Amino acid sequence: RRIATAAGLDWSQVAGSGPGGRVMRQDVEHALDAAELAEQEVAETIPVQSIRAVIAERMLQSTVSTARVTLTAEADATALVELRAELHEDGVAVSYNDLLLYILGRALRDHPRVNASMAGDTIKVWQRIHVGLAVDTDRGLLVPVVRDVDRMGLAELAQETRSLAQRAQAGQSTPEELRGGTFTLTNLGMYGIDAFTPLINMPESAILGVGRIKKQPAVVGDQVVARHMVWLSLSFDHRLVDGAPAARFLQRVVQLVERPHLMMA
Repeated sequence: RRIATAAGLDWSQVAGSGPGGRVMRQDVEHALDAAELAEQEVAETIPVQSIRAVIAERMLQSTVSTARVTLTAEADATALVELRAELHEDGVAVSYNDLLLYILGRALRDHPRVNASMAGDTIKVWQRIHVGLAVDTDRGLLVPVVRDVDRMGLAELAQETRSLAQRAQAGQSTPEELRGGTFTLTNLGMYGIDAFTPLINMPESAILGVGRIKKQPAVVGDQVVARHMVWLSLSFDHRLVDGAPAARFLQRVVQLVERPHLMMA
């Protein structure tokens, strides 16, 4: 009562959470917080509809409907950085996302149980590998799908990825381009993010989150040297994939990031 009176709040109008509806200290504090928020000026009102509503619904479903587990691993991306630089010198313009999609195509081919989706009470392991790439647009987060990534050459993959991303950012994606994914890649490295916990793009079994590639001290043998390091975060649905197979898949991704020449084998 004393706190409410001092703040000019009519405590008799506050809903009590104590025994018999008694108004407690925390009830008054919550009421004061709500009153303070109500007095603030609204900068923008965003209706939760259209694509924003779809995103909100899918993210909620992913949170409450999956048994999500996230594994993280740090990889030495120095060889990958050098490979990209050499490709650019030879006129092959590829992004890190292109290289990661190429890596995922090989890793998913080696670990097909991760390339799966939940369908009712069954798990479907897909023969073809279609990887969705999360793209930030003015309309919200879109995930155009790069199909058959394991069958594409790197230059072809880069061209397809660039086209799909540009169409998504221009609001020109077709429904066909936004469905049918079997795995998803999301990269926040360009925003200076080191690591994060990505939400699974249902009904897929897993998603790989990629942080920024950052030059930092690393121990190589008995020496401390500067290396390009990156954090990889694999979120997977434990209903579809167990921890050990998911760990082996992430281990394979790390191996290909660190030794990209193995993709030629």
